[in-house]
Amino acid sequence: MRIGINLLYLLPGTVGGTETYAAGLLHGLAQLGNQNEILVFVNKESAEWPIPQAANFTRVICAVAATRRTRRYFFEQVSLPQMLKKHDVEIVHSLGYVGPLWTSCPAVVTLPDLNYLAIGHTMPFYKRYFLGFFSAQAAKRAKVVITISNFSKKVICKDLRIQHEKVVVTLLGPRWNDNFIPYDVVSTVKASYGISGPYMFAFAGGALHKNISRLLKAFTELKKELSCQLVLVGHLPHDVNPGRLSKDILVTGYIPAEHVLPLLSGAELFVLPSLYEGFGLPILEAQQVGVPVVCSTAGSLPEVAGEAAMFFNPYSIADMADKIRRVSCSPALRAALRQKGLANVRRFSWRQTARETLAVYEKVAQGH
Repeated sequence: MRIGINLLYLLPGTVGGTETYAAGLLHGLAQLGNQNEILVFVNKESAEWPIPQAANFTRVICAVAATRRTRRYFFEQVSLPQMLKKHDVEIVHSLGYVGPLWTSCPAVVTLPDLNYLAIGHTMPFYKRYFLGFFSAQAAKRAKVVITISNFSKKVICKDLRIQHEKVVVTLLGPRWNDNFIPYDVVSTVKASYGISGPYMFAFAGGALHKNISRLLKAFTELKKELSCQLVLVGHLPHDVNPGRLSKDILVTGYIPAEHVLPLLSGAELFVLPSLYEGFGLPILEAQQVGVPVVCSTAGSLPEVAGEAAMFFNPYSIADMADKIRRVSCSPALRAALRQKGLANVRRFSWRQTARETLAVYEKVAQGH
């Protein structure tokens, strides 16, 4: 087959989990061999974004910028279908919620979640409106809708009134292939950020659904009993005043990708307090490097973490603090969560994601 992969949404280093999904799926497809020709349609910002260096992969750079959202949507609906026909694409897969509504070949679209409904109040109106309209229409017109968790499938079928049989779940994989980080690398990276003692690790972020403000309040309560730091990788949401943070809270801002895994590896535990997640990749990343996970019960997180995490109610600061306290104060519990996490993460791989996605392509091609 000649398969078109639509990555016009991709802003490297900005779109988060959907970038990880794109990279993981493409490299998983490359691992499966070269029996199919794969054309990757990218925008100007992604002209040099790494794709597999395999003979059957071709990058097609489109004359549109993802930062110009309205123009990108227009290009996706008008110009991309013409390009697909020109390149004799037999099936097109749009990975980021939105795809062309009319194409000469059958279409597949991935909806990781319906965040514009669940957390739409945190988005600008124009983004919520366009994302909601085009993703819903793309889902209804596609031959198959792919999503990344059973939680998301249930929501998509219910809220978009999509037939259950039309939605296929392909679970994701951890970001890194190697779970061994040399001690001296971890020590060097920690020292570069001024970390000397035990710490818990979390990803910050501007989105309010990441629930960082409640995590900070829970940590303030815990500081009365625990002697540790909270390391937040990323930027604080606008509802948090950095001037009022304790000296035991380190906010790194943006850090190089090669520093993330060493910092995560050196943590006593990883905390994910989100109010909504369509999958929860950071859980797998923490489990892969043997870091105990304490996370919320929101969205798909229990599905992904399995029995290898301590769960809390994300709306309860007291419950959050209590569960973090229990894991922090118990070496035996941390050891148990560590072993369970290493076992749980074996359920996931990008090769498996690619294999299940390729099966969707074959089914669509046969049906068409």
